[in-house]
Amino acid sequence: MNVLEAHRTSLKVTGELLLLDLGEVRRLETQDGPALARYVAVLRGQVGQCSRQGRGFPQLRLLRAGVPPGESLAYVLDADPLEFTLEEGVLRLPGLRVYLEGPPPFVETPFYAVVTPGEGP
Repeated sequence: MNVLEAHRTSLKVTGELLLLDLGEVRRLETQDGPALARYVAVLRGQVGQCSRQGRGFPQLRLLRAGVPPGESLAYVLDADPLEFTLEEGVLRLPGLRVYLEGPPPFVETPFYAVVTPGEGP
């Protein structure tokens, strides 16, 4: 069983979007504090930023991709979404880490999301 199957998650990646579907709304700890989200989206863009709510660039692109912005934690990074690795429960992109198995001993990047262990919100 691979890491994604173990956590009931799925991953979709294109040249413009990386979409991690957590399967249900989950509690996340991020660089900006706690969040609830089903999807973690990484969009290719000019400025590194994290967006949880509101309108604008990330939300419109998520809508076009068929992803509900209200259930998404969106990161805009100046990096190719195809430049990811997934190993030992950590999804790694330049400038972002998503920790699927709980908090790490230390955070490696300015942007991060830690999936809180347990079921749902």
